[in-house]
Amino acid sequence: MKTIICGSGDVGYSIADKLSKENFEVTVVDEPSEKLNKISENLDVKVISGLPSLPSVLLNAGANECEILIAVTKSDETNMVACQIGHSLFEIPKKIARIRQQDYLKGEWQNLYTKNNLPIDAIISPEQEVASAFHRRIISPGTIDMVELSEKKLKLIGFKCEQTCEHLGLTVRELSSKFPDYIANILFIFRGDKKFIVNSSTKIEANDLIYMVVETQNLKDVLMEFGHKEIQAKKIVIIGGGNIGFSLSELIEQYDSGISTELIENSKDRSKFLASNLKNVTVTNGDGLDNQILDEVNISDADYFVAVTEDDEVNVLASLLAKRAGADQCITLINNSSYTSLLSNIGIDITIDPKLITISKILEKVRGGGIMSDYSIGDGFGEVIEAVIKKQTALCNKSLKDLNLPKGIRIASIFRNDKIIIPNSTTVFKENDDVVFFSETNYIKKLESLLSDY
Repeated sequence: MKTIICGSGDVGYSIADKLSKENFEVTVVDEPSEKLNKISENLDVKVISGLPSLPSVLLNAGANECEILIAVTKSDETNMVACQIGHSLFEIPKKIARIRQQDYLKGEWQNLYTKNNLPIDAIISPEQEVASAFHRRIISPGTIDMVELSEKKLKLIGFKCEQTCEHLGLTVRELSSKFPDYIANILFIFRGDKKFIVNSSTKIEANDLIYMVVETQNLKDVLMEFGHKEIQAKKIVIIGGGNIGFSLSELIEQYDSGISTELIENSKDRSKFLASNLKNVTVTNGDGLDNQILDEVNISDADYFVAVTEDDEVNVLASLLAKRAGADQCITLINNSSYTSLLSNIGIDITIDPKLITISKILEKVRGGGIMSDYSIGDGFGEVIEAVIKKQTALCNKSLKDLNLPKGIRIASIFRNDKIIIPNSTTVFKENDDVVFFSETNYIKKLESLLSDY
């Protein structure tokens, strides 16, 4: 599939890398830079140097034969114009744009993004997606990762198996037998530097980072069985009142009336904006690295400290100060993924990389075959994919034993007639089943072929 990626930054690089490994024919377009040179040297893709919104540059990149255009330059306006040019001049079928400026995303302007106006098929707002990721973790105490699936009846969760877990040493099969009433399915485990899909004989060990799907109503009970007894947060302190901090505060105001929220912002003008636009959030103008400010917001009472400034170093230092001052859990925004592996060793509980979230959302829009959601896991380890089974696919009316799927693809659950089913080898897929899969990266193309119509 011929794809043009406008933008050679971290997101553009990662998307190009992923799609090229899945046999997409990828061309990356951007103005001359070291990052564009890096893509040319390291990836099996074509590179075109030039402004991505110029018709001549897009034509040179093969826009007249392109099937997908992904615009992720630093400029919202360039991204939007590239999509417009791709539609009007080259009739590119699918156009995806990253847009950061919140004014473009307001509900009253949604009619802008139509075929007759500004023809963008999918808009990705990193700030809104990241704010949602922070919110999901806050409302799921005990987890370090959580995604809602199957009309919110199912949750994909990642959590640490605590030393206090009473089931250490049991196999996956033994756990299933011990708790037959729980609708849950362990998919894979991160153990030290190892990442692997489980099988029925896999034993659970202390400090395992376990990923599973679990029916929403069973979530708290399952987490307790693995040693998690955390209670719902009552107080949250956020440092950074930019788009992410503001969007997160709005989500808490909208959905979590029982949570007291304090927001620290260094800019006086921005603080005034936040105070006038947030009804139930206390806004403090000051430096989040100042112990006096942390005392002022009673940081020692905080269940969560959330650091979402634009500076990784500020986020890390503020989180460490908050932890030392008595905050229970710290969730930290980290743009430089090379820091991530170091931070858990120095006291930071959860890190969130906005690049990975943006990539997941873009892949969700790129995938075919009835795919509704796509979530990247473990820095290239694999993807959790939710898809609807169509009548003409290879899966429909087949059982797992008939399909003989590779070990790199795991079926997590089926949502059918408003009921979650954990499948076994004799379970038959039916048309319109909502199915959650996990696929290692090397097998994603195989899974897409199984989900595609003939």
